[in-house]
Amino acid sequence: TVAIVRYTTNHRERHGVCSTFMADRVRVGETPTPVFVSNSHFGPPEDTTKDIIMVGPGTGVAPFRAFLHERLARKAAGPAWLFFGHQREAHDFFYRDEWEMLRGKGVLTTLSTAWSRDGAGKVYVQQRLRETGAELWSWLDRGAHFYVCGDAKRMAKDVEIAVRDVSEVHGSMSAADAAKPAAFRGARQ
Repeated sequence: TVAIVRYTTNHRERHGVCSTFMADRVRVGETPTPVFVSNSHFGPPEDTTKDIIMVGPGTGVAPFRAFLHERLARKAAGPAWLFFGHQREAHDFFYRDEWEMLRGKGVLTTLSTAWSRDGAGKVYVQQRLRETGAELWSWLDRGAHFYVCGDAKRMAKDVEIAVRDVSEVHGSMSAADAAKPAAFRGARQ
């Protein structure tokens, strides 16, 4: 999943190296594009009965497609919850048909969306985390694996703060305890 990066700063146009290469120069079936595969330890839990919570705004949602398709292939029994957000639902709801298909097959249990430019006020995934705090806490408390993909500079920090808030309010934790990784009682961070 690639979003084309183009912006102007200091009266100069900037372009993402990979995204604009893919958008402007690669022709499907004509342009050979070298790639490499890197090993990663980032994946769904081996135990397919475990709950998973995935937070993936924008293109950060890409790995969660793979998570859910793997869980479909492995006939995973554990619930899966996806928090997805972007600017506009009509243009930015990546893989909507797939999410609906996966929900229909019971692989994606819950889908919570946030659209930051569709209404009078901006709505982000961290707001959805807080709004669903009681249920989110119950998943965390029973050991759900928690994943975040996307903008590490701002969004990830905001998600961390939202999960701490949920832990304090619905888990009856102190702020200090909610800030500790052990606060998630086995949840994978």
